[in-house]
Amino acid sequence: MLQPSAIVRKKPWLLSDDSGISFIDLMLSLVVLTVGVLAMMDLQVIATRSNASSSGTVVAIALAEEKMETIKNTTLFTSIVSQPSTTWTDPVTKIIYTTAATVTNDQPISGVKKIDVTVTWSDKAGKHTIPMSTVIAPQ
Repeated sequence: MLQPSAIVRKKPWLLSDDSGISFIDLMLSLVVLTVGVLAMMDLQVIATRSNASSSGTVVAIALAEEKMETIKNTTLFTSIVSQPSTTWTDPVTKIIYTTAATVTNDQPISGVKKIDVTVTWSDKAGKHTIPMSTVIAPQ
C-alpha cells in the first residue's frame, strides 16, 4: 500500500506553488468571453432587423398579388383600366403600404393588356418598392 509521502514523491507537481489560475488568466478569459457575448448580441440585432424587413416584403407581395388578382378577375376585358393608388396600414407595425396599378393596352402585342402593380412602403431601413407585372388576353 502507498504511503502519503510516496504520493508526494511520485507526483510532486500536485503540491507545487504554480497550481490554479492566476488573476491575469482570469481577466483574459473574461475579456474573451465578453467579446464573444457582444458578438452574439450584435448577431441578434442583425437577425431582428432582417426579420422585420422580410415581414414587410411578405406583406407587400401579398398586397400586390391581391390587387393583381382583383384586376385579372374583372369579368369584362374592355373594362380593365388603371386604378387609383390605395393605402393600407399594418395594424401591428403601423407601416403604411401604397399600392398603385396601371394598365397598358396593346402591350407587348396587339390585343392584350399589361398590368403593372407597384407597392411602396417606408420603414426604419428606408423606402422599399415591390413591382409586379403580368399580361392578360381576352378569353
